[in-house]
Amino acid sequence: MVTNKKTEKHGNFDEAEKAMEEWMLSHSKEIIRERTDFLSKLNKKRCSYGEGTALPVSLTPVFLKDSTVKLISRVAEILDRALDKVVDAYPTDQRVRSYFPYLDIPEEWVLWNPGYKKPTIINRHDALFDGENLQFIEFNTDMPGGRGWIGVYEELFSQQSYCSELIKKYVNPKRPHVMDEFLNSLLNCYKEYGGQKKNPRIGITSFKSYLVGSDAEIVRDFMIEKGFEANFLDPRELEHKKGGLFSNNIQFDIVNLAIRFIFYKRYPRELKEFLNAIRDGSVCAVNPFRAIIGAHKEIMSLMTNEENNDLFDDEEIETIKKHVPWTRKLDETVTLSPEGTDVSLHQYLLSNKETMVIKPTGGAGGQDVYVGKGTDDAKWEAVVEHCMGCSWWIAQKAFEVPEYDFMTLKDGKVIQEKRNLNLNPYVFNGKYVGTLGRASRSKVVNVSSGGGGLVPVFPLKPGID
Repeated sequence: MVTNKKTEKHGNFDEAEKAMEEWMLSHSKEIIRERTDFLSKLNKKRCSYGEGTALPVSLTPVFLKDSTVKLISRVAEILDRALDKVVDAYPTDQRVRSYFPYLDIPEEWVLWNPGYKKPTIINRHDALFDGENLQFIEFNTDMPGGRGWIGVYEELFSQQSYCSELIKKYVNPKRPHVMDEFLNSLLNCYKEYGGQKKNPRIGITSFKSYLVGSDAEIVRDFMIEKGFEANFLDPRELEHKKGGLFSNNIQFDIVNLAIRFIFYKRYPRELKEFLNAIRDGSVCAVNPFRAIIGAHKEIMSLMTNEENNDLFDDEEIETIKKHVPWTRKLDETVTLSPEGTDVSLHQYLLSNKETMVIKPTGGAGGQDVYVGKGTDDAKWEAVVEHCMGCSWWIAQKAFEVPEYDFMTLKDGKVIQEKRNLNLNPYVFNGKYVGTLGRASRSKVVNVSSGGGGLVPVFPLKPGID
């Protein structure tokens, strides 16, 4: 195609990317044909939700400089280490425990020993990056999804004629393979747990109705491709017997908990044997239930409150100060402001509406998030009054969600529109393994909010500016 020839002319990546975009703007019919084929392939690869509806995904990927990838990687791994220190301190440190009065799951589950040391294994975090400033605004450690989608997107975008040469010429071929790292993380936990089998049998546990629209099928197929017996397991149907966890008479050695932990509180009679198997160490479960502490937004209040600095080393303290926005639970009625002065949190929120955001500590999907800058005064005052004193709400210093130009289809034509971009770096077993993006018209960036979708993120080769 013309794009390929144009790309080959440019040694500069920015020029090559611009040439691709210009070609797309003037060849809408070709792009629509390719897009139709692309969406069909997404469904065949099981990147879908509901009954065969393709996941919303951007028309082009985002490309990150090597220096940006190294920054995200370094910060994500340091913060992952800091998260683990908080989770490890929870069982014995009353000060830490006081930050998490409502864990969503029984505390005894959190205290169960998973058989391996690291308290969080499969993590995905939410970050904003405007080209200079990197801010981590949430941590996801109980059941982060999307791990199976990254490889599929990389494969299919590498086949798109309008960007295949760009990816081939400029993208770092030595980037981690997310699913390889995911599988390695499960196997490392199993080995530390004391597992002896060379090819342990792996179960992906979720209620049957939740499997449609997840990436669980992609994960299962990858494990089978790698020579492991893997299958979906509905935890309600499992038996705890003979010192193991069984589906009928088939024993499973590893279970990947593939729904949010709060759902395991449902069906207590049906789930009793499954939970007892985890409690007794009869199966290696990843993530462990204690990881839920890292997913609660209260942890960001703990991390950014100077009185808790003794939990962290100097590198972690400096990283938190620079890359985690000031956060407070709304029951911290008198506290230190971001400027370092004693303040009434209630009055501070009313006086600094334009720079603050309020959200529930256990929320997901962008629900009940109030951005001061986009909320009228009366509504903001009502939210502050309603939530003040509640430990299950937090206030956080707002960081302007960066806007980027995205190619998109509208009324049968390719156009360029602004979208807000959120980056989601994955950290498996303490190691950065890649990033998936989300774009939206809304400042509360979530795929369900519309006007965007998932965004594949490619790292550029070192030396490309």
